[in-house]
Amino acid sequence: MKRRDFFTKGLPSYAYRLTSAFKDEVKVEEKEDYFESFESCYPYLAEVSMDMMVQAAEHLEIDIMDKTKLELAREIAIKQNQNS
Repeated sequence: MKRRDFFTKGLPSYAYRLTSAFKDEVKVEEKEDYFESFESCYPYLAEVSMDMMVQAAEHLEIDIMDKTKLELAREIAIKQNQNS
C-alpha cells in the first residue's frame, strides 16, 4: 500500500472500525446503573459540589431533606431521563 493510500483510505477506515468497537463497548457499560454505588459514580460526585446538586434538585422539584449526595445525584439523573 502506498503512503498516500494509507493516509486517505487505510487510516480513516481503521479509525472508524476502532471507534465503532469502542462505542459498542461503552454502550454495554452504560446499561449498568451508574449511580448503583458510590464507587461507580465517584468521578461525577467528586466534580459536582453539593450546592450544584441542591440547585439542580430544586430546579427539578426534588425534595432535598436528609439525602446524601449520592441519593440526590441518583434522583436528579432519574428525573432528567424521564423529562427527556
